[in-house]
Amino acid sequence: MKIIIFAAGVAVGFVIGSRAGRGAYEDIRRKWRGFAESDTVQHVKGDVKDFAGRAASDVGEKVSETVSKVTDKASSKIDQVTGKNGSSNGSASDSGSGPASPSPAV
Repeated sequence: MKIIIFAAGVAVGFVIGSRAGRGAYEDIRRKWRGFAESDTVQHVKGDVKDFAGRAASDVGEKVSETVSKVTDKASSKIDQVTGKNGSSNGSASDSGSGPASPSPAV
């Protein structure tokens, strides 16, 4: 990987510092396209894409499992808290379940 970065740096430095002008730039560009479109590079590109897809899938599964565990723990904690305070708030939560309607005048 370091060699690719180095080669890219050399190419960019050559293009920027070159007195040869457009011809040198076009030559480097043609060579880069030939390299980038080669079968070997395309094969490696496909392998990296597959690996990234599998890694993303694995990470997604682990995140889903962790969220599920956290949700279960949070639910149990909420049940514990509401179980301790539920007896004092039981009647208040039942009476406030709907909109208040005025009593009819008789």
